[in-house]
Amino acid sequence: MKKVSVLCLALVTGLCGCGSSTANSPGASSAHDSNTSGDGVPNSFVHKQGSGSVSALIGPPGGLLELVEGPRVEIPPGAVEGSTEFGLRIAEKTTAFLNKEGEKAVGPVFIFSPEVSAPEGRNITVSIPLAAYPEGWGDVAFAYEISQGAVVGGEDSTRTKWQYDNAKLSGGRAVAQTQALTGLRMQFVLSNLATQ
Repeated sequence: MKKVSVLCLALVTGLCGCGSSTANSPGASSAHDSNTSGDGVPNSFVHKQGSGSVSALIGPPGGLLELVEGPRVEIPPGAVEGSTEFGLRIAEKTTAFLNKEGEKAVGPVFIFSPEVSAPEGRNITVSIPLAAYPEGWGDVAFAYEISQGAVVGGEDSTRTKWQYDNAKLSGGRAVAQTQALTGLRMQFVLSNLATQ
């Protein structure tokens, strides 16, 4: 009888999902992610987290996508008319900063797409964890790729270059406020204080 009681308890626990929550699993969304109007447009702020990549339908109230690897992108209210499926993912590493004595890449390379612009008077917030500057390094910047047109002789290829915006340390993160994201790679970069 004791074995049957233990088996029943295990079965009931498994069916009820006790001790598990989809809100904490990779790719799961928090509250307000599924609140949509009759036409499928999100009518509240969306917050979704994942590992490696995450995507969500974001509407006029804005939203926040973040990866357990650190990158976080917040789209402000008013940036999206109707609704758009946005994705945040870890991207291939770049060698763009490896050969520069005065720069050091910090955190992963990541992509947020498609491209998006903030409405007037607001900014898109991009950040990664960074509690303090490593010794000898400081002045964090937000680097992002911009397109320079098609590669000559290249099929479906574009030339890009890296553009920089100022960033700052705030609340244990490197934080950048930007007017637009290009849909290409992004990376936070530190300056070598000895070369300044």
